[in-house]
Amino acid sequence: MNDRALKVLEQYELEVVGTRRARGAYILDTPQGTRILSDYTGSENKALFQNRLMEQIRDGGYRKVDVILPNKEGGLISRDWEDNKYVVKEWYAGRECDTTSESEILAAVTNLARLHRLMHLTNEPELEKSFTAPSPLDELHAQNAELKKIRSFIRKKNTKGEFERLFLDSFPVYFDQASEAEQLLGQQSGLGHISESTARGSVCHGDYDHHHVLMSGYDMATVNFECCRFDYQINDLYRFMRKILEKQDWNPRLGMRMLDHYVQIRPVSAKEKRLLYVRMLYPEKFRKLANYYYGSNKAWISRRFLDKLQVMNRQQEKREKFVKMLEK
Repeated sequence: MNDRALKVLEQYELEVVGTRRARGAYILDTPQGTRILSDYTGSENKALFQNRLMEQIRDGGYRKVDVILPNKEGGLISRDWEDNKYVVKEWYAGRECDTTSESEILAAVTNLARLHRLMHLTNEPELEKSFTAPSPLDELHAQNAELKKIRSFIRKKNTKGEFERLFLDSFPVYFDQASEAEQLLGQQSGLGHISESTARGSVCHGDYDHHHVLMSGYDMATVNFECCRFDYQINDLYRFMRKILEKQDWNPRLGMRMLDHYVQIRPVSAKEKRLLYVRMLYPEKFRKLANYYYGSNKAWISRRFLDKLQVMNRQQEKREKFVKMLEK
């Protein structure tokens, strides 16, 4: 975001007394408190959905979420002269959750469980129609088809680099896990679908990670709900756990403590626990690495691709042991 984006602030009834850069945004100091100006890729309807969810969370007593503020015309999205979209949101002092601190990781898990108890929107058929996640079964089926396409592409290359050779050597192990996950979803009644009985009304953050939990002493704020949608809430926990455990070398004790802290606040059904197991079984990081490679410049393969795959392979045994613990 460049300085010209600040011109957008003329569309708001805001007295800005200071600005400073943040990651892809500007922090704004105002007499009413801290605000943030950031890019926005969603629609006006999605912004309305976000704020509807923020209202529900605040009504439940959780105040520190980044509500989108209206501009002078009452719209939630503002545009510059190039038609780029921006929003201004309430913001909070604090630093990102420390992924090396077990106490902060567990606090972030407890925070997520508290949020999930409030993140339910019922009797909202139009919202559900527009902002519901795809079924887990359809999602895994499409991802597995993509993996096979990338393998086929690499196989056909006349000259293969070190990463590509290691990718093909590693592929059978990871694809076996991917296929098993898809098969398990297909076998479990209702698990592969966003069923009315299980997920109706339940909303996920959609991108809950350490970047979006702001710590200030014992206080926390949760921000960046742009990916929120109707979905199984256990998927938020899965995403957070997976990312943390990748950084923590798949520490099984930490993984089980994270799950225990969550269920103490928000108990989960047997079906959701099964979905957590299937999600963890699926080799998501391998799939993402394959997609990054496929979308990159194939004439020059970054060394980072090889490094990431080597780390993934080294962690594979520990990851499998943790996943087995979830199966019980």
